[in-house]
Amino acid sequence: MRSDLFLLTLVLSLVCEVVILTQGRLASESGGAAPAATGAAHLKLKPAEWRSLNERQIVMRSLTAGHAKELAGFGAVVADTTPEEFIKAFSALGVFKRSETTLACGRFSAQPVIEDLAELEVSDKDLYALMRAKVKESNIKLAEADIARIRAAAGPAPYFSPKLKSKLAAEYKQILLDKARRYAENGETALDIYSDQEEAVSARDAFVAMAKFQATTAGHDPRFYSLLSQSPREAARNTESFLYWAQQKFGQLKPVINLVHVVIYREDDRVFIASKQIYSSHYTEAALSVAELIPVGDEKGAKRTLAAYTIRLQVDMLGGPMGFMKRRVAQPRLLEALKTGLEGLRQCAESPCPHAPRG
Repeated sequence: MRSDLFLLTLVLSLVCEVVILTQGRLASESGGAAPAATGAAHLKLKPAEWRSLNERQIVMRSLTAGHAKELAGFGAVVADTTPEEFIKAFSALGVFKRSETTLACGRFSAQPVIEDLAELEVSDKDLYALMRAKVKESNIKLAEADIARIRAAAGPAPYFSPKLKSKLAAEYKQILLDKARRYAENGETALDIYSDQEEAVSARDAFVAMAKFQATTAGHDPRFYSLLSQSPREAARNTESFLYWAQQKFGQLKPVINLVHVVIYREDDRVFIASKQIYSSHYTEAALSVAELIPVGDEKGAKRTLAAYTIRLQVDMLGGPMGFMKRRVAQPRLLEALKTGLEGLRQCAESPCPHAPRG
C-alpha cells in the first residue's frame, strides 16, 4: 500500500495547482458564526462549520466521485486577506515556490519555447523509465507517439550512459514542450491518450467526464467549464489564461512533472480561477480543482476571504478489482493533504509570496 499512500500525498501539489475562484456578497449569521454568503447556499455549510471557519479552522468533507478511479474532496478556509491576494498567489506560482516539495516550476510563454523548461532537470529514475518504455509497459506516462520518439532517440540497444541520459532528457523536454504548444494552439483536443498501461486512457475523455460531473453537482454555471476546453489563445474578455509546469518530489518517491492550464475569469463581482491537468508523468490521468473565493467583512470591517475548494483526481492505481479497497484507504489521506494544501495557500495569501515573472 505504500504506493497508494504516495498518491494521496500527491494531492497536496494538485490542490495548489488546480483551482477555480468565485466571489460573492455575504450576510451576517447570528450566534458567533462566520458570515454566511448569500450566493453560497450550494456549499451547504452547517452553522457549526461556519463557526469553525470563523475560528480559523479548516472544514473538510468527502464528495461523491463520478468515476471508479476518482477521488474527490471539499475544503473551506477563511483568510485575513482579500480575494486578490489569492489570485496573486496562483498567478505568480507563489504557493509552489514556498513548498518544500517543489523542485522547480515556471510559467510557459504565450508561445511556449524550450527556454521555458530551462530549470527542469529530469531525474535519473525517470530517464531510466524512459529508456525502458514500451507501449502498455512504461513506468512513466506517455502517449504511443511519445514512446516511439523516445525509442528512436535511445536506439536499438540502449546503454544507460551519461550521453544517453542527456539525449533522453533533451527529447523528453521537447516532448513536454510539444504538448504545451499543441495545447496552447488547440486546447482540449490536444490532450493525449496514455499508453503506459495495458488499458489505454484518454486524458481528454477523462477530464471532460470529470468536468461535466463537477458542473452538474456543484451548482456552478456549466458555461464556465467550457472555458477549460479552449486554448489560452482563445481567452475571452475579462479572462486571463496561461500554462505552467511544476516538478515536485515527495520523500523517496518518484518526482512528478505536471503541465497545467489555468484560467482566471471575472464576471461582475464574481472571480473564477480554474486549472486542469494537461499532463502528469505519474499516477494521475485527469485532475480538476474548483475553488470559490468569497469576500467576507467582520464586525470591525476588516477584509477577509472565504475560500471553498473542490478537488477531483482520477488515479491509475485505483483501478482493478481491489480499487474500492484502495479508495477506502486513499480518501482520508486525500482530505489530510487537502487540509495541508489549504493551510499553505492561506499563509501564502496572507503574507506575500515571491512572485514569478510573467510569461
